[in-house]
Amino acid sequence: MGLNTIAEISHKYGSDDRYVLAGGGNTSFKNEENLYIKGSGTSLATITPNGFVKMSRSKLGDIWNKTYSKNKDEREAEVLKDMMNARCEGEENKRPSVETLLHNLFKQQFVLHVHPTMVNGITCSVDGKKVVEQLFDNAIWIEETEPGYVLAAKCRERINEYEEKTGKMADLLFLQNHGIFFAANDKEGIDALVSYVMGAIEGKITVTPDLSYVAAKDEKLVNILKEYIAYAYGNGVTVNFTLNKEIERLCASNEKFAVLMQPMSPDHIVYCKAVPLFIECFDKDAICKQYSNFEKEHGYLPKIAFAKNVGMFAIGNNEKDASTVKSVWLDAVKISVYAQNFGGVRHMAPDMVDFIVNWEVESYRSKVALNNGEK
Repeated sequence: MGLNTIAEISHKYGSDDRYVLAGGGNTSFKNEENLYIKGSGTSLATITPNGFVKMSRSKLGDIWNKTYSKNKDEREAEVLKDMMNARCEGEENKRPSVETLLHNLFKQQFVLHVHPTMVNGITCSVDGKKVVEQLFDNAIWIEETEPGYVLAAKCRERINEYEEKTGKMADLLFLQNHGIFFAANDKEGIDALVSYVMGAIEGKITVTPDLSYVAAKDEKLVNILKEYIAYAYGNGVTVNFTLNKEIERLCASNEKFAVLMQPMSPDHIVYCKAVPLFIECFDKDAICKQYSNFEKEHGYLPKIAFAKNVGMFAIGNNEKDASTVKSVWLDAVKISVYAQNFGGVRHMAPDMVDFIVNWEVESYRSKVALNNGEK
């Protein structure tokens, strides 16, 4: 029954792009002995009870009694090994969510972790912590932290402090530049928490993104740029063009575009790379040179390019990939606007960006998600 319920919760929020994009977010159900966590790379919108990984809660708890390497790469590998060993018999072919340890911290049976665009308008803002404290007296705020073991350890400390101080179970956890956790003992409780949070945030928003369609000023130029970008990328890619009111504003100049030059959340890095490209010269050789220089500087080619006064180009290995890149980057655009209501955008710290760029777990998540056709 619990597995059917968490599948229902997953479908409800996983199929709603206000809460989940691509492979983002995860859910879990627990009883005294076991935690059933969404498998990494699976889709919340379509997950079945069999898509959850059955974990031993006692083995997960034992992780907190161990001492791991001070080297972060070695530490994460050691923790991942122990987390994999916490899978129950018959679950060996499934990979649990990287946030399994965090899910196990909540005492409630059901946990929903998502990255709602409107919520991230706060978590990715300068005044995020202050706003959350003003709006939600039952919420815990976690400042930007390395995902995985370090984040789970910090959340464990804060959850214990909250419960000792209030005598209540923690049911709302906001992660700076990341997302939110909801915890309750039934589906109705999860729905009530989500409604409560989203309603409170909507009440504080006066500036909203305008994604109204705008026709390209020069369709011929758009097609030429798509051809040049594909050539610069090495061909064999799909290039999608998008133009709306917000993109029109952001592609007007380097100064306007600057707000998007640094990532706001891990999802933007996982699916769209850490840095986009701004194109001002439309000559084929100049574009190829710009792409070549970009690759030399960053070690990868950009998945997003804005052409000055033209629009946005999303680049993918195929149509599905390009569509995912487009939707996730539009999320970044919307977050940059929502954040204006809360003191402006607060970008991820450079060391956190480097961590995500090089983190094997997130690489695995995006690869599996795209192979599974998630949206």
